[in-house]
Amino acid sequence: MKPTTLLVSALAAVASAAPTSAAEKRTSFDLNSFNNFGFANQDLQYLLAINGFNLQAFAQLGAFNNLNIGGFESLFNNNVFDINALLQLQQIALLAELGGLGIFGNFDLSSLQLNVFDLGLINGVGGFDISAIIDQSLAPQIETVIQQTDITTVVI
Repeated sequence: MKPTTLLVSALAAVASAAPTSAAEKRTSFDLNSFNNFGFANQDLQYLLAINGFNLQAFAQLGAFNNLNIGGFESLFNNNVFDINALLQLQQIALLAELGGLGIFGNFDLSSLQLNVFDLGLINGVGGFDISAIIDQSLAPQIETVIQQTDITTVVI
């Protein structure tokens, strides 16, 4: 059995045993500090557009499950497209998908450690600018895809 299947099965079993009381908002945060969950970087915004990440579910994990999403603030505000940004985007995508499935229920996620992926001695590779290898002649096409995609507004 694949490790991801084991993880999802374990989380599903725990989630099904969780209390089912109505969710209540535990914390609040300023959507403006997250650029209203729109990426300042065009390439990250493009990845959001073509993958349709459920940022509403991600924001709800922050509001209702105490997930500390503050560490992702710079991802939305900085115009940087490097390996570290991709790793953070992957974490957001995974958490948003699991949150959208309801796996976390009413669990308190405040102790969940995020953005602790340590590249150790090769830490410099995390800052590799991926946008340097993207053909700039594609920028108009990328912008067209972004504009044609309905990106949902996040409301908490």
